[in-house]
Amino acid sequence: MNRADFIGAACAAAASAGIPAPRAGAPAVLKAPRLRPGDAVGLVAPSGPMESARDLQHGLDQIALLGLRPVIGKHAMDKLAYLAGSDAARADDINTFARDPTIRGIFALRGGYGAMRILDLIDYAAFAADPKVVFGFSDVTALLNAVTARTGLVTFHGPVAAYSTYTPAVVREILAAVMSATPIGTLHNETAATVVPGIAHGRLVGGNLTLVSALAATPYAIPYAGNILFLEDVHEEPYRIDQMLTTLMLAGLLQSAAGIAVGAISEPNVKPEHEPSPELAQTLRDRLTLARRPAARGLQFGHILDQWIVPIGLAATLDATACTLSIGEAAVT
Repeated sequence: MNRADFIGAACAAAASAGIPAPRAGAPAVLKAPRLRPGDAVGLVAPSGPMESARDLQHGLDQIALLGLRPVIGKHAMDKLAYLAGSDAARADDINTFARDPTIRGIFALRGGYGAMRILDLIDYAAFAADPKVVFGFSDVTALLNAVTARTGLVTFHGPVAAYSTYTPAVVREILAAVMSATPIGTLHNETAATVVPGIAHGRLVGGNLTLVSALAATPYAIPYAGNILFLEDVHEEPYRIDQMLTTLMLAGLLQSAAGIAVGAISEPNVKPEHEPSPELAQTLRDRLTLARRPAARGLQFGHILDQWIVPIGLAATLDATACTLSIGEAAVT
């Protein structure tokens, strides 16, 4: 069975089980109204559990920095082993906020693991009927890309509320991305490096490499073909990065992307903002060169302090030679 047949069979099996499929082809871009000061936003824990009430308060304080009014999900403080409560409870918080017209955005409190477990429980029709800002990163990669693929809604890869730090630079990035209907513009940082020179155009898809790899050949696989795939990860050994990129390559997925933008990727016990070791840098060069697509690494997103906000589903241009990512339109209306 070839890759297309395998994915087709997986989607057919999912459909028979009642799992919603992505729209045929790329859905039309759908943008949420921009957030305005005083808007209510829901805070959810779709993956790992909150560790303390102090962490929750940190999340509340950071949302307040944006001038927004945080509303805590009913199950946000639930705990079930390594999950923030049961799958049904975590999905219920998201769906409750998605269906509530007074809630204008949904922000993840933390990552961890577990978002992919609830993908078949999400009310995607609610997001299509009432577009709103959906925001998070790391494990939340699974939820962001699933919502975008099934509705066309632009979602936002950016720092989680309770376990990231909204530095002044991050606050400016968030305000520009989700609270202003102006083009995001060109993103560039001096430490980025070209892997494969060239220019690529396409919609932005991706996020955390572990999740991108884990979802391959499922009904929730990231739509690589013709798109700009952006990747980040944290505290992974070079052989694990090699394994995940090789998985995507053997499936023919990495080569089908228009271009590849790599953010912060770090090894265990190494701060994400540090330069990768020679071994990890060589792993990235080796795998990305074989993909033969314009590629740059060291861009400013991922598990780092002053990270960019990346709008999933929005058209962009990756100039891998100049190491820039340009977004020529607003991500919200």
